Amino acid sequence: MRISRQSIHRRVSLADLMNKARIPHSNGRVGGRSFHRIAIGAAVILLLIVRRLLQSQHSTSEQVLITQTPPSEPAPLLRSSKKSPEANAFPFFVNIDNSYLPPISKPESIGIADAAFTVFYNLFIPKDTISGSEYATSVLMEQLGQVADSLSKLENGEVRKRAVVYYNLIGKPLRPEKMTDFCHSLHPKLECIMIGYYEKASESVTLQNVHDFCTAVDDEDVRVTYIHSKGSYHHTDVNRNWRRELTNAVLHPHCLNPPNDTCNVCGTSFFTRFAFMFPGNMWTSKCSYIKKLLPPYDGGEYDSRKKESIASFLKMRLYGVLDATLLEDRIDYFGLGRYRLEHWIGSHPSIMPCEMHRENVTLGIMVGGQVNSTYDYHWGMGPRREWVVPEIESAQKHLEEDDKAAFKEYYFLAGNLLKWFTLYGSDGVPDNDSWVWEFFPSGNRWRDLVAQYGKNAMDQVAAKLSNELYSAYSKINMTNANVFVRGNHVSANTKPPVVIFYNIAYPKDRKKEAQYALKIQLDVLANGQYDIQTRSFHHERATVVYYTLAEGDSDNADFVVRYCNRKKQNMTCHLLNEVPSAETRGETLEQLHKYCEANPSSRVTYLSNMHPPIHGTNTTGRHPMQKLRAYAAAATSKMCLRSRDTCNVCGMEFYALPYSHFSGNSFTADCEYVNKLIPPRQFEESMNNLSEDALLTHLERSFTSELFPFTPQNLGIGHYSVEHWIGSHPDIKPCDIAPVKKRWLPWFRGNAYIANDYSSSRIYDFRWGLAPRRSHAPVGALASKTESSVRENDTTLFRDYFYLAGNLYKWTKFYNRLPPEDSWVWNWFPGGDIWKAGVSENGSKVVNEFTLKYADPNQGVPF
Repeated sequence: MRISRQSIHRRVSLADLMNKARIPHSNGRVGGRSFHRIAIGAAVILLLIVRRLLQSQHSTSEQVLITQTPPSEPAPLLRSSKKSPEANAFPFFVNIDNSYLPPISKPESIGIADAAFTVFYNLFIPKDTISGSEYATSVLMEQLGQVADSLSKLENGEVRKRAVVYYNLIGKPLRPEKMTDFCHSLHPKLECIMIGYYEKASESVTLQNVHDFCTAVDDEDVRVTYIHSKGSYHHTDVNRNWRRELTNAVLHPHCLNPPNDTCNVCGTSFFTRFAFMFPGNMWTSKCSYIKKLLPPYDGGEYDSRKKESIASFLKMRLYGVLDATLLEDRIDYFGLGRYRLEHWIGSHPSIMPCEMHRENVTLGIMVGGQVNSTYDYHWGMGPRREWVVPEIESAQKHLEEDDKAAFKEYYFLAGNLLKWFTLYGSDGVPDNDSWVWEFFPSGNRWRDLVAQYGKNAMDQVAAKLSNELYSAYSKINMTNANVFVRGNHVSANTKPPVVIFYNIAYPKDRKKEAQYALKIQLDVLANGQYDIQTRSFHHERATVVYYTLAEGDSDNADFVVRYCNRKKQNMTCHLLNEVPSAETRGETLEQLHKYCEANPSSRVTYLSNMHPPIHGTNTTGRHPMQKLRAYAAAATSKMCLRSRDTCNVCGMEFYALPYSHFSGNSFTADCEYVNKLIPPRQFEESMNNLSEDALLTHLERSFTSELFPFTPQNLGIGHYSVEHWIGSHPDIKPCDIAPVKKRWLPWFRGNAYIANDYSSSRIYDFRWGLAPRRSHAPVGALASKTESSVRENDTTLFRDYFYLAGNLYKWTKFYNRLPPEDSWVWNWFPGGDIWKAGVSENGSKVVNEFTLKYADPNQGVPF
């Protein structure tokens, strides 16, 4: 959301109406005056102030002080809250478009040398309603009264000291000179200086000012205080009690100048779960610590890396590397959206927290207004407490009993290390003597790992705990763009050859199976093209095989050469490259894509002697021989090789759920279609990025996953992107070769296949047809009851990631393109006609429009 700024300040005579107002602490007395007398006086004054603040909202131009900048000169220091301002520009002008106000105060006149303390104040005043503005004004009066009262206490009969409040005003504009007068009326040495005015903004604008201020100061031991007008939008007793306690604590002498100078951040109560934080987000901090934090402005590095850290965890949880069992998934717990700013102050591992409340003062006691300012205030170094909100008891018990679970728990040290490494890299590695190692379970084990691997410790743990975290491509790009010459196999007098790209792999634990599968498929290729009508093979075209040999030895390589030499009358073979790992099965697809770039009018076939891996089976792929034989026969059959306008990709059994794919990932495709696809290696990276977006959006509840669970395979993460690639474009027009029998492959039960009778040639009784035409998902993958419940409820039908919501989201992200009007998707997917109408009306924004309409947002705390 773009943040617009205005330089409009109303004439409000605050100084004439207020006379050193004071807001009492919890003990009910200030400076010898009773609380009740002050409250009555403040109420009367408040009514007068609000009336003056709100009158003449549409007044004439004589009430607005704006000086025009000549058109030839740019507006000095024009800022947006989405961009980090220059640190040396502090304090800033109030600007809008090409107009500006004279500087509020010159930088050299501000100074902090003689200031008792410095406060940054994020002030929001609603402008939509009078009642909202009135209440926000009372919050303003109360908090500035607390600041003035703290300043008076610090003087203690000595020479009067000065305090500076730098504030950003958001919402309803006020006259800064009158705010200055009001602050002087509270205390003659209280300086209130406007940094800027924003019509709409978040706390990030003021937090960024704090960061810029601390970056610019020479004295790193300077402490700054951050407060905000909590509750000025949500008018509740909880927020009122909470705000008063937060403000009181951070302005307490022991927070402004802690008894132990090693404390670098102070607040009411410091918690370590669900983040390192002071709930309510008010604190006093050393500038030396603030300097280490990433700039918090909207859309900046902290914003993006915070999202990255959350997405990294959500992906690791899919692989079983980490888990979060203590709390439910909520965006405030993870620090997503506006809640990231509450996590900012505690985001660096060098934090040395201290707190004002005793350890037995809970968040509930504070927001309930039950804190006694005499008994419940007891300064101390933190952490002295852990959880903010009640946690899942069964999870707590399990973590106490299971060291492995505690080691992987996101809300313990594992999650914090992941956040620190993602946010700060090597600077996010805690010192060896940090308090975090002793405070958290499994701390010593993590300390040893970090000592050995540094910021890469989490990656090392992930690699040990999951065998699925790998890429389908070599670290070095092995594709040779000059291998293929345009039309090098096409003759004017013959039919174009069957061009096959063959991924041959020899996994070290199944080399015999791999050899047998290879022999079966090579026999199919050598026999020619399968004819569906005659149920026999015919040599109508020459066969050219480009193959990649993965993890094979010299004997394996020799076998392929010898076999091809024996069948050279029917088939020629060309070795593309050898790769050291069977995991890099995407290399052959990369070569296929390069061939299509050189031969755009050709058709190409992709085969593999490995069945695609299945998530959770702890294997790189099984070798069901009958399946592999059928995949090769179908993809190279006469019906698949025939070019037609109605189909641009053909293979065995096309399914549109949970993603568009062919059984066995064997197919024949037009190069014209292949050239529309993202190159395979780049596609894997794109799928990884998309999966992060999908996981975050799912956490926000914009998408649901009722049809299928989010798994690495269903999301196409890492090497699983290989099966998603061929069906990833909205222009796909699939057809398939499917057997007549509904269940023709052997059943897989337990850990073995039940034998099927393949003695009859009718086992290959295939039929060609436009796809998708079979059940919505592979057999056993989706229960009909589950699908019916999703279809019957619009809130899930139009948000489920595996229906059109997710597909349209992917097509837009990858190709900035939606399916044509005559695409099969509008008729096949439920709700397709409504989505199609939505596309006509909203274009590429249709997914946001529909998901927002039916969403059940994960809002976190409602205040």
